[in-house]
Amino acid sequence: MTRPMVAEISATALRHNVAVVRQRAPHARIMAAVKANAYGHDVTLCAPVLAEAGVDAFAVASLEEAETLHALRLERPICILGGPFAAEEVRNAAARDYLLVIHEQRQLRWLETHAADVALRLFVKVDTGMHRLGFAPDRLSAVFAALRHYPRWRVLGLMSHLARSDTPDDLFNRQQADVFAEAMACFDGSTAGQHSLANSGGVLALPFTHHRWVRPGLMLYGLSPFAGRSGSEIGLQPVLSWRSAVVATRNLTPGDWLGYGATWQSPAHCRVGVVAAGYGDGYPRHLGTGAPITVAGQAARTLGRVSMDMLSVDLTEVQAEIDAPVVLMGAGGAAVEVLAARLGTIPYELSCRIQARVPRRLVP
Repeated sequence: MTRPMVAEISATALRHNVAVVRQRAPHARIMAAVKANAYGHDVTLCAPVLAEAGVDAFAVASLEEAETLHALRLERPICILGGPFAAEEVRNAAARDYLLVIHEQRQLRWLETHAADVALRLFVKVDTGMHRLGFAPDRLSAVFAALRHYPRWRVLGLMSHLARSDTPDDLFNRQQADVFAEAMACFDGSTAGQHSLANSGGVLALPFTHHRWVRPGLMLYGLSPFAGRSGSEIGLQPVLSWRSAVVATRNLTPGDWLGYGATWQSPAHCRVGVVAAGYGDGYPRHLGTGAPITVAGQAARTLGRVSMDMLSVDLTEVQAEIDAPVVLMGAGGAAVEVLAARLGTIPYELSCRIQARVPRRLVP
């Protein structure tokens, strides 16, 4: 490929971030969340490094994602967080020995109809207050009673999800943990209970949510779940460095307009660089004028509207020519968290926006 665009994925940073999880949750097993193509970082690159770094299992959102991961042959359990989405998925999941999370009665019926005689490993999801997925706590006894009818099914434990772990001081976190503790008390599975509650925010700031399994996602990629704090500030290393280059330059005179919609007008003589990156690659169109960007190792800013394939940067005070390297976001450039805050969104969304046409490359 000749277009100067690549998303570099740091193996060193991935390993470092796994070590941070181990430090923060030393007694828990790590179920690494690699759904949504490893949060936009490329699961085929990240998962092998995470396995080598010692994670104990992987978590995905669907059977399709599980199949992509299974093809890598990493010899780690794969947990489908959403469970089966259709009855025909049950036997496929069982054949691969995927861990299934069941969270509603319909899924239980599918299991009874299509896998009564099949060995399954299951988590039961309980709604601890987020009210998104999960059985109500007062339904758990009936669910466990139904599951006991099938001796080849092994219920590993309970699972739930924290709604406000990005605000660790919120009392709702403790309320959810208390509901989860009550649910664990009525768990009567065949094991001691491989329960799981903590996500990245829980791993980092809520040790009372650490159980047998923790499920870090965002923090593995060096990104912070906490508003106003970057991953670097909490001891993580950014895994992503999204790079491109200047492909053209322009000298503008006072009053010249720039780009689609003529939304930016030059107030004086200035020099503009055109960078091979745009919203077609996942660089957000609404960042507009003033977003931080790094050109040839120097701080710069974007100008005007982002196009599908290109964006403009102010080179007036920057020493850079055509082919000068540009860091759009991540290591060596603007933090993903900073750009997300500028857009009023979260780093999860920004990293997941990076499109498939952006080549990913693993670097040491």
